[in-house]
Amino acid sequence: MKTIITLLLLFLFSQSVLAMEGYHKGDTIRYKFDKMLIEVASTNVLQKGIVVVESYLDRVKQVQKILNEITIVPPADDERVTISFREMGDDLYVWNYKEVELSRSKRTSKTLVIFEDGSTFEKDFGRYCIFFSFKAVETKIYVDDLADLDLILADDFNVKIKQSEQLLFEKFGEKYRKGIHAWIDLRGEEAKGHFLNTSYKTNDMIILSAGIGSGWIQNTFVADINFRLGFAFGNKGMLKNIYAIDYNMMYDFSESNENKFYELNHFVALTWEHNFANTPVEDKWYGFSVGYLVKRNNDFFKDNTFKVAINKKINNTFIVKPELYFNDFFKNVYPGVRLSVAF
Repeated sequence: MKTIITLLLLFLFSQSVLAMEGYHKGDTIRYKFDKMLIEVASTNVLQKGIVVVESYLDRVKQVQKILNEITIVPPADDERVTISFREMGDDLYVWNYKEVELSRSKRTSKTLVIFEDGSTFEKDFGRYCIFFSFKAVETKIYVDDLADLDLILADDFNVKIKQSEQLLFEKFGEKYRKGIHAWIDLRGEEAKGHFLNTSYKTNDMIILSAGIGSGWIQNTFVADINFRLGFAFGNKGMLKNIYAIDYNMMYDFSESNENKFYELNHFVALTWEHNFANTPVEDKWYGFSVGYLVKRNNDFFKDNTFKVAINKKINNTFIVKPELYFNDFFKNVYPGVRLSVAF
């Protein structure tokens, strides 16, 4: 039994970690400075993206050191070379040339973005792209010559970045929930912002749903009917979080219950679910719930039974729920698993 519980706990933990691998990057800011274009994409650029740009002073020094250790064949006129670095952990990750990934791609024709005031920016810029991926932020530095990376180390660049930070906070504030698409021109005396309107609409909603399910608990097959009342909240055009109260009526097929078909055990659970998907075209929902036995009608569960579960949404219909049950104020613990089908 201890082995089964240990394996279940490891499974729950691993699923939570895997769910954190993807991020929906609803914000994009591009900074144009001299012969360089920096693109920052993030889940919340006001909280994460600006800080990342400032921190790349040291990263660029590392990149230059590594580039001195390798030979890169210059790209053709219609090519771009992408040099990829992926960071791990909370601190600055020190790379070596063996961990660098190089790739070549065809460059498309020039793509220009024109704003209402006549300002024009070239989107498809640069023969080289330095790509960083760190947590919920992706940064791309485009240059025509790798020597132009020195521009990030210039004092003027650092001053302009701080100006752009103030400009963005004045424009959007810290709790802006719509998508941000901005171009920041750092080439003049002061940073100047240009902004694209987004069409994101709020998709917050109230959830009222019901379903049926089945599973395996205490070496016994169980069936259940469940109801949900909750609230769903969107962010950057995607449904991201659900907070709900789940009511579950469970019937078991144990011997103590064979002549009492309608004696169900009732659980109430508080549930949080989050969509970890990268893009709106795919969902990656994981959740966590804590429940309590509010009505006990047979001896299948003890008094004061709690349960915790990890919810993995397969699609709009099916949800898998690995669970742990704690009987009689945590005196006993045993695993379970259920499959729910939503109406």
